Amino acid sequence: MGAATPTPVSGEVDTGPQQMKDYSTQINIGKAVGLIIIFVWCLFPFVWMAVTSFKGEAALVTPVLFEGPWTDANYQQVFAEGFALNLRNSLIVAGLTTVIAIPVASFAAYAIVRLPLKHKFLLLAGTLVATLFPPVSLVPPLFTLFRNLGLLETFPSMVVPYVSLTLPLSIFILTTFFGTIPKDMEEAARVDGATPWQAFYRVVVPLAAPGVFAAAILVFVYAINEFLIAFSLAPRNINVQTVPVAIAGYTGSEAYVNPIGPITAASTLVSIPLIIVALLFQRRIVSGLTAGGVKG
Repeated sequence: MGAATPTPVSGEVDTGPQQMKDYSTQINIGKAVGLIIIFVWCLFPFVWMAVTSFKGEAALVTPVLFEGPWTDANYQQVFAEGFALNLRNSLIVAGLTTVIAIPVASFAAYAIVRLPLKHKFLLLAGTLVATLFPPVSLVPPLFTLFRNLGLLETFPSMVVPYVSLTLPLSIFILTTFFGTIPKDMEEAARVDGATPWQAFYRVVVPLAAPGVFAAAILVFVYAINEFLIAFSLAPRNINVQTVPVAIAGYTGSEAYVNPIGPITAASTLVSIPLIIVALLFQRRIVSGLTAGGVKG
């Protein structure tokens, strides 16, 4: 005879699954509340900055978040002072830096991963050591070098240091990402008649697109936000002056005028494109930064 199935006692209800469901719901609610708090905490400074940029001088004396009067005079002022030209200069510098740094970093990272080099770890570690030098220590020699070459107040005086400072992190990100791509796919391409170069840009580069894109975004954001080198090597020429240097120059007229309005207007204008790009491509950025973190 088989074992008898126990009969539930009258009045008893098995609440195990229901309790687990309720507990899971509470966890999800807690996560949602926590994410909302973090989102508001991170977004609030940008909201305050954007709201402040539409306020008049009188409202800035006693700042209250949603209290007017409202005006677009701050935006008119920054554009009248040539902010569109500053924004163009920042985009040129950041674009050139990205276009130069990413291909160089890609070749270096691919060589570290695929070539039979000795002491690869030491080579990569030595590359990252370059990021430990504070940028302020580089300004005096760079100033002397570019002055002797006649390159002060030019785009190369900013692009060359930016490429040097962004290459180590870019190489590290791409090395980690290239390491996750199976070598068998390149060998299969070579069997089909592809040269090593064709296997690289037709097979490896498309597969490494998230990592390349993440590195490119980080390089671009660094170059467009960098202040110290731009202020030291190209501070006066309006044709090459970047946005951070221009914003630092909003100090008001001879009779004191509160510069908070123009500063927040210019900061809002330069922040909006970066925020939009980060939101649109956040998946690629995260996948590129976390590549190789989990192996399975």
